[in-house]
Amino acid sequence: MPGLKSEPRRPPHTTRIGNAYGVCVIFVTFITTCLVSLVAILVWRFNILIVIAFFLVFGALDGAYLSAALMKVPSGAWFTIVLASILSFVFVLWRFGKEQQWSAEREDRFQPSHLLSSTDNGDVKLTAAYGGSIVSKTPGIGIFFDKTGDMVPIVFAQFVRKFSARPEIIIFFHMRPLSMPSIPESERFVIQRTLIPGCYCITVRHGYMDSIVSPDLGQLLVGQLTLFITRNTSSNTSLTDYPPAVQVELNALSSASESQLVYVMGKEEMKIRHGTNIFRRVLLMMFLWLRENSRTKMADVNIPTDSLVEMGFVKEI
Repeated sequence: MPGLKSEPRRPPHTTRIGNAYGVCVIFVTFITTCLVSLVAILVWRFNILIVIAFFLVFGALDGAYLSAALMKVPSGAWFTIVLASILSFVFVLWRFGKEQQWSAEREDRFQPSHLLSSTDNGDVKLTAAYGGSIVSKTPGIGIFFDKTGDMVPIVFAQFVRKFSARPEIIIFFHMRPLSMPSIPESERFVIQRTLIPGCYCITVRHGYMDSIVSPDLGQLLVGQLTLFITRNTSSNTSLTDYPPAVQVELNALSSASESQLVYVMGKEEMKIRHGTNIFRRVLLMMFLWLRENSRTKMADVNIPTDSLVEMGFVKEI
């Protein structure tokens, strides 16, 4: 009719985007209400009746808005639900795969005394459970990277069992991140002796602004070991004035550092165990694909490549 104006029609895709966004926002609001209620009971220790009253009021409002938003699922809101389902599946799959990986790795997590023992003449040998052969000593320092920081690193256990050899000086190196920007130098290193002769466990506590892995990491660890060995002696004491046991440790450390210094990292490959049912096998295959495509490459590690060794081993899950 003359004199009437027609309003411009909104594009269909704009409406669908709005519906998808609306479902996302309302879901977040409803989940927040549920989590705040749990925190009020478990952390803040509010009276449960007050929390229930709070949840009924705000939960009813969120539920009303959520039900209205879900009515628009055929009109574009389905995208949010599908995306959330895909992400949830990936997270659950990753957790499931990691649980299987940790279960397999637990077989190689044990105390040093379970792996190695000393003979009467001072040599080191494998325990009877691993053949009882004598472990030969190679000159140099071996720095074995450790993910967990307790017991024997898996890469070292595999190294000794496969080759029946060990470096002259062994360092189990573990990095422990803390939720602070930086850690003072005097509080950063925690060093302990192990039951294995010539073996030390070094834990580096660092903040998220600290850079730990650097080309001179080996020399830094040797310096910290020297301070650890001589910590109970005077700073002005010369090498000849140290107690005999300290002199032996310092001489061994100095001789090994002058020979060679090697960084040893483990590369764990996973293999699905025979007899696994088809459903579990498919899930594990998907996890292994995700794991293989999300691992850090050795080329990205900021240490000299000539001194870096990657040792691969296979575990069944």
